[in-house]
Amino acid sequence: MTLLTRLQKCVSLFLLLAFLTVSLTGCSLFLKNNGSAKKKITLTYYRYGQDAEAVAPLLQSYQTTHPGIAISLVSKFSSFEQYEDALINQIAEGGGPDIFSVPSTWIYKHQKIISPVPENLATVDQFRQTFVAGADRDLIRPDLDGSGKLRIFGIPLFVDTLAVFYNKLQYEDRIPTRGRVAALWKDFLLDSISLTKAGEGGAFDVSGAALGRTDNVTYGLDVLYALILQHAGSLYSPDGTSASIRTGFPDALNFFVGFSKPGSSNFSWSRSSADLIGSRDFLSFATGRVSTIFGYSDTYDKLLRLMNSSALQSHRPISPNNIGIAPLPQIYDADASVQPRVAYAKYDFETVSRNSAHKNEAWDLLLFLGNKKNQEIYHQKTHKPTSRRDLLDAQSKDPLYGVFAEQVGYSQSLPLYHQPKVDDFFHAAISDIVDRSLSVKDASATLEGQLNTLLPPGGFTGPGPHAMKR
Repeated sequence: MTLLTRLQKCVSLFLLLAFLTVSLTGCSLFLKNNGSAKKKITLTYYRYGQDAEAVAPLLQSYQTTHPGIAISLVSKFSSFEQYEDALINQIAEGGGPDIFSVPSTWIYKHQKIISPVPENLATVDQFRQTFVAGADRDLIRPDLDGSGKLRIFGIPLFVDTLAVFYNKLQYEDRIPTRGRVAALWKDFLLDSISLTKAGEGGAFDVSGAALGRTDNVTYGLDVLYALILQHAGSLYSPDGTSASIRTGFPDALNFFVGFSKPGSSNFSWSRSSADLIGSRDFLSFATGRVSTIFGYSDTYDKLLRLMNSSALQSHRPISPNNIGIAPLPQIYDADASVQPRVAYAKYDFETVSRNSAHKNEAWDLLLFLGNKKNQEIYHQKTHKPTSRRDLLDAQSKDPLYGVFAEQVGYSQSLPLYHQPKVDDFFHAAISDIVDRSLSVKDASATLEGQLNTLLPPGGFTGPGPHAMKR
């Protein structure tokens, strides 16, 4: 064999080995898709809170059936403020995650950083047939491209609702004719008077209801927002260019603060009502010091943890069997009035960043998370009520958590532009009324001015239903 022939064989062998090496190592980076090589992509997903643990197995399931996609779930944030700052700043700089999860009211201020669902993946009509009306109001919105066409801006994995937690024994003792929470607010108010047991020095041995304040009532502000909705009130003008809180708002605020104003007939909760064990209304309820509190689907587990914790110290907890859960009271009798019921909705939605280089893949993942099977799994892990119409009946029958699902169909959230700031303004207003005797009229005027400072020059688009422009 000549030297030239040997060299040719060596070169051929080297090229063959090089080809095999590239092919084998490339298997982890490229996947065949319809006969063509496609680079494996990674979707970065930001989430805040414990729900990340419930979502992780669903993401793994998606990756199993989509081997060309890897998902990086990032959920280690010390607070929601840190989470939001990281999200906003990174997206503003052209980066950030492909997918993120945020509260429903977030859409009103930050819609511009979201890329809506591609119409080839899901239509507005399909969304409305699948998800409840409350999600439609918030997440179906006119596109910002100037066309006015309606687009889908988020997928909700749940829609939680505000409900009433009550002490069964105390209700049976003081209100034996009913033994449970009233369906109407006017009766709820009277029940609170009956349940309240005055103590020495103006304190309460038992408070009928933890209400009227927001500094020591966990969801006090949510109750007030619910009352505003039930009074058909609004915080803004129809075009979103100015604050306008005259309609419905004063009635809601007057009713709310009455529970914490000394001299009011239904005065049952004060600044010191939770001081006995140095915490808020949940601990007071867990020790039988207040008959009625408000909460969401995760409140029951929080109460159980409190009852088994050292936080109670020497205070004897009530029995878990003594905890009742009832729907949020209404202003009007549903059986005798043409007025619809209104429950308060609180939920997050999953969405895709405008900066994502993989928008189609990201939305495909979120539509997968929102399907019937995965929402069933999510509910089993979190007890949060579904956002899907086809799961409401089954979840409403749950003996413990069914109340939250029962309310989903007629629930809605209050549109709040820049909610953290709005919440701060309301906290201050309520404190001024109940602690410094400011009138509701003057507090309302101050609030209106403060809300106006937050609005963008051209206003903002409020909740739907919006009419499709064709």
